[in-house]
Amino acid sequence: MNIQSLCVTMAGLCACSTQAQDAAKGPPDGWGGLLLSNVTLQKSTENALRSRPSPFRADLVTDTGGRLQNFFALQYKRGDWTLHGAYADNRTLGGGSAYSLTNPMTFGVNTVETTGSRRKAVDDKSGLHELAASYRHNGTVLMVGKIDTSNWYLADPLFGGDLTHGNDYANAATRVVAPPFPSLALVVRQDLGNGLSLTGIAGDAFGDRETLQAARNLVRGDLAYVAELNYQNATQHFQLTLNHVDAFRHYDKDAVWPIAGEKAPKVDAVMATASHRFNPHWAGFARWSFAKGAGQLEDRNHLVGVRFDWGKFSALVSQSSTRVATDSTPYLRGAKGDRTAVSELTLNYKVHPQVTVGVTYDLYRSSGRALLAKDGGWNGARRNQIVGLRLTSMLPF
Repeated sequence: MNIQSLCVTMAGLCACSTQAQDAAKGPPDGWGGLLLSNVTLQKSTENALRSRPSPFRADLVTDTGGRLQNFFALQYKRGDWTLHGAYADNRTLGGGSAYSLTNPMTFGVNTVETTGSRRKAVDDKSGLHELAASYRHNGTVLMVGKIDTSNWYLADPLFGGDLTHGNDYANAATRVVAPPFPSLALVVRQDLGNGLSLTGIAGDAFGDRETLQAARNLVRGDLAYVAELNYQNATQHFQLTLNHVDAFRHYDKDAVWPIAGEKAPKVDAVMATASHRFNPHWAGFARWSFAKGAGQLEDRNHLVGVRFDWGKFSALVSQSSTRVATDSTPYLRGAKGDRTAVSELTLNYKVHPQVTVGVTYDLYRSSGRALLAKDGGWNGARRNQIVGLRLTSMLPF
């Protein structure tokens, strides 16, 4: 993919704005923002591989994970235009085992930096997370700049656990494909009326979370694309998502694909989601995902779950199954065709309208001889149990 193709893609995404429908104008003019803070601690019964195999640091293999995340977002709105900025700080807790922005007991991101020919593990990263401008008019939202594109697709407002306070519905919900991270991107969202909306995203294949260097893959013609169709009303939500990531070389900051002179293989994925709220207390959810790519560790995921709300409490129960896509797994833990089942229970309690405490229990089981190394199969175990405790607060202003 080259820059000329990118221009054509952006023009195509913008074309959908010509069919704009009336929509809400969004928040009032002036300044606004939020401060989000999350502390998560996890302990498992088996050792897991926290990052790519690392000869320079043994503690990337661990049965303990912890992280502290602080996220400050600020925006200024005037008429149809809004300027967005965000700063993020992410740190390891408890012994320097390399923090993760995802489930601390699975593959993390931002755990490795490369400077020249030297690689090192890192325990903290801070910096500019987002800097963008958006235009909203008659049902059309157009956003360009450094964007956390994962906020613009695969959302599920009817279910989704406690997404506004940092807890997704299951560790395996988007397991077969990682969303494009903060990157230089264009987002177009169009309200089609009658509950339908269409979102298109084009941007760097894998952007930098902490600096403005968010286009190092894009300038080489390596991009990611998302097209998503949503239908939503007061009680149900249906979603179809198509995702493509070009082969790319650069991860966050100076981390690169570990094989010199090669790129991470391209990936194509499709995800279908359905959720329904049966009454004020019960909601149900299902997702099916499939990904195709030479570098895919897993290629198919099924997930079903329910949510129960009672006053300040909410409980989430889900069951997923994910298929291993290759025999070339890290340290040969797991084999092609094996299935990893994840049973998850999460209990949330709102101690304050802006503060949530959550406890999560996960049971990992492999149909093969061992779990993947990232799921706790480092020592050849077929089963792993993980207990997590988190405290999340969000202060809007």
